[in-house]
Amino acid sequence: MISFSPQSAIGRLLLLRTIAILIQLILVLAAAFWFDKSIELLPVLTVIAVESCFQLFSVFAYRKTSEAAPSGMMLQLLADIIFMTILLSLSGGASNAFVSMLIIPIVIAAVTLPSQFVLVIALSSLVAYGYLFVTMGAHHLHHMDMQLHFKGMWANFVLSVIIVVLVVMAMAKQLRIREQSLAKVREKQLKNEQLIALGSAAAQATHQLATPLANINLLFEEIKEDHPTHPALEDMGRAIQSCKEQLDLFRTQTEKFKSSRAFGVQSTQEILSELTTLMALQYPEQVLNIEVDSEASVTDDPMLIPALLNIFSNAAQANDKTNAKDICVSSKIENNKWALTITDHGPGIDPKKMERLGHTIVKSESGLGMALVLSHASIERLKGNIQLENHPQFGATTKIVLPIKIKKP
Repeated sequence: MISFSPQSAIGRLLLLRTIAILIQLILVLAAAFWFDKSIELLPVLTVIAVESCFQLFSVFAYRKTSEAAPSGMMLQLLADIIFMTILLSLSGGASNAFVSMLIIPIVIAAVTLPSQFVLVIALSSLVAYGYLFVTMGAHHLHHMDMQLHFKGMWANFVLSVIIVVLVVMAMAKQLRIREQSLAKVREKQLKNEQLIALGSAAAQATHQLATPLANINLLFEEIKEDHPTHPALEDMGRAIQSCKEQLDLFRTQTEKFKSSRAFGVQSTQEILSELTTLMALQYPEQVLNIEVDSEASVTDDPMLIPALLNIFSNAAQANDKTNAKDICVSSKIENNKWALTITDHGPGIDPKKMERLGHTIVKSESGLGMALVLSHASIERLKGNIQLENHPQFGATTKIVLPIKIKKP
């Protein structure tokens, strides 16, 4: 089985070389038997045979590789230049009509290789052409006064090489940049479609939970009247009240998004205060050690607090795995942006999942990493970013960076 595809760079190069070998063989035989050209048939066929063996060896060497490294591609193209130079030297040298074929490896390199490798290939082709020109027989130069013509061909080849290196390489670079941009757009579009699907599912679930929650609240009130001293009533009431608050918060956020007015600003101190209150309600055993360097204002987006709360909740859940209680929070202003850093004392993040966390759904012991995906989406929508890394002494560190907004008087 061969792993590389005909659409890959190495696959196309090997396919092109196979076609070139067949064309070389046909042209040599045609020139020798049909056109009566004086060609040393045995040396030329020997070079083609060696080139064919090299082709078979290359296919065998890259059979388990989906794509060749730039250095490997460069060596393949250098081999093509060497074989072409030997064949041309045995069939007229620089006077051969096919001498311009030496520019083909440069074109391939300009499209597929980095600039430093392209320069090596271009220089090698120029050296090969120069060698063919210098070693060309004197009878070719003086026959019908062709010396000026061959010098013009040499100058034309040099100019063509310069144009290919500068123009084709620049165009290939632009195409690669455009492909990367399109890939990012497609990735973002897929992510947005996932978020829209999640939002629709959340809205549907919230709508369907409203009626059962109202019925549960009525039953709770009846039980409370019949058994006012039951010890479980307080916990049940707290849980029901928490569900009602979450539904009300969802409705409030939905109404804010429906309104066309622009969001205002809120101070970072207000955000930290609200997060402290929410964490005290949801994780009363956890202690937030908050260090505030300076205060600023950011966009008053309805999804900002839930996004940050998801990250604080992840820190609390990480602490539960190691029975830790402290969460270190740092609020600073860096490069005219608000930097909020949360460090837990948990086991840290698996390095294999580090790059994917927050960008795609990653299955873990505690879930699918959905909360972090939603937090990433909310922060990125506010022109911010989230950075994840493992702390050298504690657990994981999450850094949220948001642009600062100026309060209007």
